[in-house]
Amino acid sequence: MNKYIVINLNQAESRESKIERWKEHGKWVVFGIYMVLLTFACALILYINFSYKSMIADKKQQIIEVESEMERLRHVGKNLSKDNILGLAELEDNRILWARNLELLGAMTPDDMSLTGLRYAKNKLTIVGIAVIYEGEKEFDIVNSFVRTLKNNVEFANEFTRIRFSSFARQDFRGQDIVQFQVEATLKRATQSEKESRYRS
Repeated sequence: MNKYIVINLNQAESRESKIERWKEHGKWVVFGIYMVLLTFACALILYINFSYKSMIADKKQQIIEVESEMERLRHVGKNLSKDNILGLAELEDNRILWARNLELLGAMTPDDMSLTGLRYAKNKLTIVGIAVIYEGEKEFDIVNSFVRTLKNNVEFANEFTRIRFSSFARQDFRGQDIVQFQVEATLKRATQSEKESRYRS
């Protein structure tokens, strides 16, 4: 009996064609992904462009409205009397930016000093505090140094005509010497002639 070896010659060709088909399929998948990403990028650019155009249009409209309001106020301002202007001047002079002043006051307060109270009455700001007295220091020197710091700060001192300590006392707190002090700062008020010259047009 004869024995035959059967070889399928089409098998190698079939495998190669299958690999080629998968490669082709992979190329189309990658191409499709690129197309999706490109479409998304284009859509995103168009959206950003539209948003910027809308924002620019809104800003232009706001500018037109502000210019219109300024023009209206300019015409209204022509009818202001001297009393109106002086009234506005007085309102401006009496307006004090306490938030900024308190911020400056906090920045000028040393680490070994604590402000325990602030009081405003009769055109005076009263600052109450305590400070640690170290060996060899005098309570007067500590308080006087703090008052000089307040006076030397131009932005803070410009709001006041006078800054001075009104009282201080040495105390013992749990074995530690401290000084309790009180500083008074008198607010500055503009004179009538200063108001008129400031707001004269």
